[in-house]
Amino acid sequence: MAVVREIVGFGEDDALVFSQEFPEEKMKDLRPLFGHGDDEQMYAGSYEVSADHRGRVAAILGIDLRPDVDYYIEATQK
Repeated sequence: MAVVREIVGFGEDDALVFSQEFPEEKMKDLRPLFGHGDDEQMYAGSYEVSADHRGRVAAILGIDLRPDVDYYIEATQK
């Protein structure tokens, strides 16, 4: 299964304000930060970037995360 990984951000009124793809290789560092249950590869659904993990996610992905935006890690099938 070919998957596109991205981090998306939603602002006021749940409007999409940020979207950026990132390489699959980053998932090995991101997975331990999320409660993914049986979905070890994090292919199903969206995974919220909690306030506790924002700094680490930002460092792993090399991006700045705005405090007023709700971010999620997602996977979509190509």
